[in-house]
Parts: sequence; C-alpha cells; structure tokens
Amino acid sequence: MKDFGAAPPQVALTCGLAPDGGTAILDRHVEWPWSLPRGYRREGLQGPLTILPQCAGAALLPGDHWRHEVRVQAGASVDMVSAGALMIHADARRGRACRSDWSFFAEDGSIVRHLADPNVLMTGAKMHQRIGVTLAPGARAVLFDGFCRREPEAGARGGFWDSDLVIEDTEGRTILRERQHVTEADLIGFAALRGGVAAFGTVTFIGARPFDEGPLELPDCYAAAGAARGDAGQIVRIAARTGGALDRAFRQIRSLT
Repeated sequence: MKDFGAAPPQVALTCGLAPDGGTAILDRHVEWPWSLPRGYRREGLQGPLTILPQCAGAALLPGDHWRHEVRVQAGASVDMVSAGALMIHADARRGRACRSDWSFFAEDGSIVRHLADPNVLMTGAKMHQRIGVTLAPGARAVLFDGFCRREPEAGARGGFWDSDLVIEDTEGRTILRERQHVTEADLIGFAALRGGVAAFGTVTFIGARPFDEGPLELPDCYAAAGAARGDAGQIVRIAARTGGALDRAFRQIRSLT
C-alpha cells in the first residue's frame, strides 16, 4: 500500500462559516469509491454541519487504502457520520490487508466529531487504520472507534485489527497517542471468558469531559469513563457481548453529548 503522505485523499473537505453564519462545505474533492451530499444542519443555523460520506459497496476490501482529509475552519462545527457499520472483507487467497486513514485539522474554536459506526471484521480480515487530528487552541474533537467480528464463533484465520490514533497541536507536539492491536486469536480468547465479550469500542473526547469518571450506565455492555493521558480530555472504553450492543452504546453516548 502507498504511504498516506505520498498519495492524495479520495475525500478532501474544507468546512467553515458561510455568509449566513452556519457551517458549510466550502471546498471539496470526492472521487471513487465515495460520493458526498452537501451536508445538512440538523440543529439549525448554529448547530453542527452533518456530513455523510457514502461508499460504493459500503465495504473495505482487501488491498484498499482509503484516505480522508477534513479541515474545519475557525468557529465551525462538523459531524462526520457513517451510513452504518462498515464491513471489512478478508482475502482468503493472498492474505492482503486493507487500510483506512483519516486526517482532521481543526482551527481555533472549531469542533470536529467523527461519529463512526463500528467496523465489522469478516473472518480472516486484516485492517490497519490511522486517525490523525491536529487541533488549534480552543478546538475540540470527539472520535468514535469500535469493532467486532461478524462471526465471533469462527476460528482464527490470521486476521487482526490495528489502530493508531495521533492527536497533535499546530506546532506538531503530541497531545495524545494510542496504539491498539488485537488478533482474531485474542478476540476468540476474550469471547471465551466469563461474560463473553466480543465487541470493543472507544470514544475519545479532546478538550471536554462530558461524563463523571467511572462506570457508565449503558445497556448490554460494560462502559467506563476515565481521564485521557496528559489531561487532554476523557476516554470512554466499552466492552460488549455483541456488535449490536456496541452500536446501541455508541448511539446512547451520542445522544448524551
């Protein structure tokens, strides 16, 4: 796969304040496999602009390398949402991995929320992802990230999920970095433990702490909020029995924040 820095994004958006005072898409580049509507204001003129990129096939295929770049200008507010759970396919013959990269740039006083639904891994699927966020002073970010196996009872076939989250300030200093890696064998072991946990999620709040620290009362899962390293914000960890339970937990957290 090509290095993200050497290849242009298939989706590149610049969002900012329009003449009417609301957030709008000011510039865009969208190419296959993506399509993109203009965005809509669910909460009126002063609310966030909701943007729903839609992918042909709604799946990440082996060998795919998706690249997305979103710039949010000063004072604007953007919600990037997905059209449902994303299926991550496996390559039974060649064992290729896929990759999805997101880069967000948030200027002074802006808010960017990446409200992704959980990824669903087919048996043997191999996924790399990188989420990079650059925040100016006073900018805030909320990032949803979760996954499960489509067939948690299936045996291991070499699949894995690998994630790198990097949040920096405009001078290039690291605010927060989290690496996560888990194999199918790991997930099978977790599912065999008492409680049968099979789906995992993280919600990262940078510049805000919406919940009291400790366990959260969410149905069909265990969830707890804790301070992010370096006093950067707050992280909610979720462990659920099923992908459906994880999805419901994500939706409830969205409704509360």
